[in-house]
Amino acid sequence: MEPDSQTAAAATGIGLIVFAAYGIIAIISLVCWIKVLIALFKKEGAGLGILGILCNIYAFIWGWMKSTELGLKKTMIWWTLCIVGIIGVSVLAAAGMAGVAANSPEFQKEFKKAMDDAKRQAQEQQAPAAPAPATN
Repeated sequence: MEPDSQTAAAATGIGLIVFAAYGIIAIISLVCWIKVLIALFKKEGAGLGILGILCNIYAFIWGWMKSTELGLKKTMIWWTLCIVGIIGVSVLAAAGMAGVAANSPEFQKEFKKAMDDAKRQAQEQQAPAAPAPATN
């Protein structure tokens, strides 16, 4: 069954907005990570700098620990906002796509069928069982 044009347009619009938001946030996050990596290499040397490349959570935690000392406070705030922003965009995208799916006629038909099946099964479980025939 082909999706109606309204559903397809909504899904495309949501997809483009999410894609753009992810892209912008990813670029800002990448710039923040590189700034922290530069400071990490300068302050701690190559070993911990490579660790910051391989495990960016280390760079993130180290950046917050040294943010005041190295003047990274604004960078770390931006990086944290990027992480929160990615989570927020993900939640909004999931909610938006769920709304698009819920408005699709195919979804509504399948949902109604599943609900009817669940009611029928509940009624079958509640029906008293016929007594077993007595055997002598």
